[in-house]
Amino acid sequence: MEFSKFLLAGLVLTSCAVIFQVIGLASPYWTTLDFGSSEDYMGLWKYCTKNVQTKVTTCQDSTENISEGWFSAVKAMTILGLLALLVALGMTIMKLFVLKDGKVVLFAAVGSAFAGAIFILISIAVFAAKTNDKLEGQEFSYHFAFAFCILAMLAGIGAGCLMLQDAIKA
Repeated sequence: MEFSKFLLAGLVLTSCAVIFQVIGLASPYWTTLDFGSSEDYMGLWKYCTKNVQTKVTTCQDSTENISEGWFSAVKAMTILGLLALLVALGMTIMKLFVLKDGKVVLFAAVGSAFAGAIFILISIAVFAAKTNDKLEGQEFSYHFAFAFCILAMLAGIGAGCLMLQDAIKA
């Protein structure tokens, strides 16, 4: 079985993008605030407070702390990004193993990889802008789940470019 190296690399990058996005979406570590006696971690679904002295962590739904429309939009865009990346993964697998001559399947994989990256970019940009506005004057940092979503976006763009190169080459 002869596979295109571009398409195979696109499959690997799309798989990585899906894994990174799942980690970023599920983890409650998008931002960290350090108050001295406690550390607050905020993600898309949970808001956790860790007492530094007792090492006790309490978590609650993030909707109890943030009920603004932009936060729901960030959640929606992040989920849409994951769904688009899953479509790209499925289309790439179909192109490699089922419909080897299907140009439409390849273009669907390319389009959905780029769409996933755009959805994730929107969610990252809105989250960063609104968080900077909301936490102005407080010392906070972005945490690993935020970085994983950025990695998922970059992997989606890379996968789309590699698969587009395969489509142009063929």
